[in-house]
Amino acid sequence: MDKSKVDTELNLSLDIPYPERKKALDLNEGFIPDYDEWELVIKYYGELSVISREVPFSYIELLNGYAIIRIKQYDIGRLTNYPQIIFIDKPKAVYFEMLPDGYNASCFNLLNYGNGGYDGEGVIVAVLDSGIDYMHPEFIENNQSSIYEIWDQTIDGNPPYDLKIGSVYDRKDINNLISDRFEGNAYNEEVAYDISGHGTAVAGIIKSIVPKAKLIIVKLLGGDDINNGSSKTTAIMLGITYAIKKSMEEGLPLVLNLSYGNNYGDHDSGSILENYIDSVSDLSKISIITGMGNEGTTARHASFNINDKSWYREEFYVSSFEQGINIQIWRRFVDTIDIFLVTPDGKEIGPFNDYQDTMKFFVNGMYIYVLNGYPTSLNRNRETYISIIPTERYLQEGIWKIKINPKKIVDGRVNMWLPVAASTSSELGFLRPAEFTTMTIPATSKKAISVGAYNQNDLTYAAFSGRGYTLNDEIKPDISAPGVNIGVASQGGGYTVVSGTSFAAPFVSSAAAILMEYGITDGNDAFLYGEKLKEYLIKGAKKLPGSDVVPNEKIGWGVLCLADSLPTR
Repeated sequence: MDKSKVDTELNLSLDIPYPERKKALDLNEGFIPDYDEWELVIKYYGELSVISREVPFSYIELLNGYAIIRIKQYDIGRLTNYPQIIFIDKPKAVYFEMLPDGYNASCFNLLNYGNGGYDGEGVIVAVLDSGIDYMHPEFIENNQSSIYEIWDQTIDGNPPYDLKIGSVYDRKDINNLISDRFEGNAYNEEVAYDISGHGTAVAGIIKSIVPKAKLIIVKLLGGDDINNGSSKTTAIMLGITYAIKKSMEEGLPLVLNLSYGNNYGDHDSGSILENYIDSVSDLSKISIITGMGNEGTTARHASFNINDKSWYREEFYVSSFEQGINIQIWRRFVDTIDIFLVTPDGKEIGPFNDYQDTMKFFVNGMYIYVLNGYPTSLNRNRETYISIIPTERYLQEGIWKIKINPKKIVDGRVNMWLPVAASTSSELGFLRPAEFTTMTIPATSKKAISVGAYNQNDLTYAAFSGRGYTLNDEIKPDISAPGVNIGVASQGGGYTVVSGTSFAAPFVSSAAAILMEYGITDGNDAFLYGEKLKEYLIKGAKKLPGSDVVPNEKIGWGVLCLADSLPTR
């Protein structure tokens, strides 16, 4: 098996027996135990059909040489031997981040709605999320749905294009569902059912601002988890592919809203999801909007510089009832270090030697697995991945330590991440956390428009909002939008108040739809999308009081003011 083509987390997963791996956080994501198969993402060139005749696997082709495959675990090693296979990755869990009015604050009210103004006409807005309450009055006008199309990835039967999973419901189908409900007949209440209400809230913001946009809903596979709102990167990649194909088929510009994220990766555009977003962004008239996540104050990132003369120690706290965690330690490949892990009762494990073999330790009723990764075709940095798995229920509570002994240092930068707060069951964090680079992935994608949150009521930065910059100093967030105490549509009817970058992103998605309507639909600028559209948003951005220097790692280039972004103003 050529391990250099395989993601570090997948390499480690394949080395851990299933009974232990299923207790770990994230390591079992993508495994289908009933069939001993993995769902994986690959980057490749050539024809997959040729390889699949020799190494059996099923596949769904995405765009630009990416595909999602299902393959027996014992065949993964064989697959790496083919030169056409560039890289193999496992799905990563992604989480929406919602913390239990920005219309005027974002200058939408200055655009003369209903009097030659803008309402998103001629633009597709796709929301990749947890589903939607299509019966909510926000999405019904004269007993007809204002939703253009739904792709529910969780209900098999009528998949779009050649994507092989889920079912598509066009406006006629949705209207039939609504009619059945109004007439008291039996109806399919499971279609796009939004158990968390997150997708309904996001779509409701967009619908209220750009009511004539063609609203497309993708209910992501895994979005039924009300506990943490998790889905998978593979579901997102499928959703992106579907939305782009739909926009190409319709010949319409596309805004894609994504309010999910995770911490897995070097935060330097090195993950396969970031690469896919950057790769497909140029295929058509596309603007992809992502939230920055809500990790600004969760203490899940640590950062420091080391030299070749002194030891370094980083501490993190694990509270009671934690069921399993992972730690990523990222540095440049040119640096050689020894890493040790110390339990709360002082037991030292290591050194985790600088080679690519899985190391296994057993201490205090916990298995500890460690694997050093290597740079890949997608990522220049090196990772040490540590997974701590309890044999019974919980990890040892207390202060853990990571000790680093420098051996040969050229660059010296080290960054560590713990899992996002939404994925863990209790308090967890570094004792000396970094205040920067706390955004979630894929907000780190270079070509995405990444959105932070601010409090529109008192014009202050929202402390929970993920902060930039990326590790290669790419400016993120690009812009910020209202994200505190936002009134939104709620599942089951009615309205509620929510906070989070998940709800800042749809304000920017709505602004993007209006700019594309002005430029592309109205014929004023056929190229007003993507990077150019990002610059127009930045052009109109306002500083917050006390934020005299922009860009900065909290609000990016400023806060959204669409009226000043339009070329006509």
